[in-house]
Amino acid sequence: MLPRNVLAIRKALGTATEILISTTPKSSQAMLLDYPSGSYTGMRTVNRIGILDFSVHTTRLANSLRQIQFPGATAQEEQAVAAGLASLRQDEVMKKETTNLVRTGLLHYYKQLKQDLPGNTGGTAAGGDDVKVTVLCTWDPEKQQPVLAAHFEPLKSPSTPHCKVEVHGSPRKQATAKNSQWVRDRSAILASMSKDSNEALLVDDATQDVYEGLSSNFFVLHRKRQSIITAPLGSVLEGTIMRSVIRVCKEKSIPVEYSFPNLKHIDEWEGAFLSSMSRLVLPIEKLILPGGRIKQFESSPTIESIRDSVEKECQNRVENLLSESDL
Repeated sequence: MLPRNVLAIRKALGTATEILISTTPKSSQAMLLDYPSGSYTGMRTVNRIGILDFSVHTTRLANSLRQIQFPGATAQEEQAVAAGLASLRQDEVMKKETTNLVRTGLLHYYKQLKQDLPGNTGGTAAGGDDVKVTVLCTWDPEKQQPVLAAHFEPLKSPSTPHCKVEVHGSPRKQATAKNSQWVRDRSAILASMSKDSNEALLVDDATQDVYEGLSSNFFVLHRKRQSIITAPLGSVLEGTIMRSVIRVCKEKSIPVEYSFPNLKHIDEWEGAFLSSMSRLVLPIEKLILPGGRIKQFESSPTIESIRDSVEKECQNRVENLLSESDL
């Protein structure tokens, strides 16, 4: 029996703050579409009690919120929005509020999970399965107040060690802000993808420059130079696992070139891979190009080495929000 997903919502009610908890059949994507666009991020638990790069995620929430505009119908409404979101645009306040929200939601998630599992008499929840946590910060125009919502669902890791991806879509307009409007914008691309494809890559049709995936960063390994090539920083959303890849490459003395991988030079690539919160590092086996041509990549020892090192490195960047006694 699959666990019910959990939704935790923090709403400002006058001078008080209340966290509302409920179960929901909806996915994280459906939750994001239920609310006006805002700042969001996707996290993952590690060993159930910790969140990978939690402080990085909360800082990104606040930074994205500072970049997103919530226009009001009148000047007075715009002033209310600015005043209502001012504190959450501060890194320290965002971290404090998100910590309370995520901790409360995780406790409820594990509690109801143990109740739902047949024959469960306590102990570890779901045999140690980890959780995908999605946090959204936006503005409720009807109630004229900020909303901080967190969604909890089972973490779905890749079912295979390699993946198939498609070149399908144009680059995002605002790359440095993680705006949930992107969830709406990408829905048509997701609907048109093959069911066995793991990701779609965004490309500039005029130049054939590849930017990133719908929910991942993209890297290639140049065969002759043995260097990793990835889009220039600032042109794509820099994910937390992308930073880990860059750190690992530096430790291994693997050069990193910040220039757009270009499909015109695809035959010069030894391999390619994605990085994201759920995938960590996922090598690409098949790349479906515009027109239907398939580029097949063999396993690369360099990419496999990067993947192994990133997985180990991530264990050192976990911030515990719960303790084992909470489960």
